This record gives sequence, structure tokens and C-alpha cells, in this order.
Amino acid sequence: MTAKEYLSQAYVIERRIGIIRRKVQALRSALEYKSPNLQGSSGGAAGDRMSESVAKIIEYEQRAESLVGILIDRRMEIEESINALADPVQREILERRYLLYEPWEGHFDENTGEYIKGIADSMEYTPRRIYQIHGEALKNISVNFSEFQF
Repeated sequence: MTAKEYLSQAYVIERRIGIIRRKVQALRSALEYKSPNLQGSSGGAAGDRMSESVAKIIEYEQRAESLVGILIDRRMEIEESINALADPVQREILERRYLLYEPWEGHFDENTGEYIKGIADSMEYTPRRIYQIHGEALKNISVNFSEFQF
């Protein structure tokens, strides 16, 4: 595992949590839409399908909660690795990129029309210089990368 892959783990885990939560929402919506009319019904197969769906929702929620725990631990490990760097500029770039998920360069949000500042804007460096410092910082990250699999 490279330094960049190690530092990117929090983002990857957070995306996975988001996907699982969207699945839960979709399942709940499907249940609400297809909920059986309980008057005059004995339950039977419809009740079994309903309980199976509820069990799946609970399973997905448990997966998400498990990943949240992993995410918290991993973010703390990543933060410790970043804080071990001697150069404060390198630390700030890595924190902004891998803990705050900031983009390298600023851009306009297509949905809101709002300008989103990037790391280069915020730190008043050129994007090229940010990339250079980032590369140097990655070389200075000290961690046993093979230990961190999820």
C-alpha cells in the first residue's frame, strides 16, 4: 500500500458508508410503498417478505455502524501520521486533502453556482507548488502500510 492509498482510506470508507446508507433508504422506501394492507389479511407470504426486508435493513444498518467505527479509528491513525510530519505546510496540505477532502484547485459548483475554494486558493500557493509539497509530504509519511487493510 502506498502512502497515498493509506491516507485515502478515510475517504474510501466514508463513501462505502454513504452507499450502504443509500441502500437502507431505498429499502425503506420500497417497504413503505409496498407495505401490505393488514386488514383482512392473514399475513402469510407477505408477512415473511416484510420481515425478510426488515432483517436486510437491519443488517445494512449494522454494516454501516461497523464501518463508522472503523472510519473513526482510521481517521485518528491518519491524523497521527500526518501530525508526525515536521513541516507545518506539508501537514496542512495532507490534512486538507485527506481529512477534510478539499479539492486541489478551486472550482464553481454546477448545482449552486458557488465558488468552492481549493487547497491552493486557501493556502495562497499555485496548484503546481501544492502538488510538489504534497509529493514531498508523501515521501515523509512514516507508517507500516501493510498493517492497514479493511
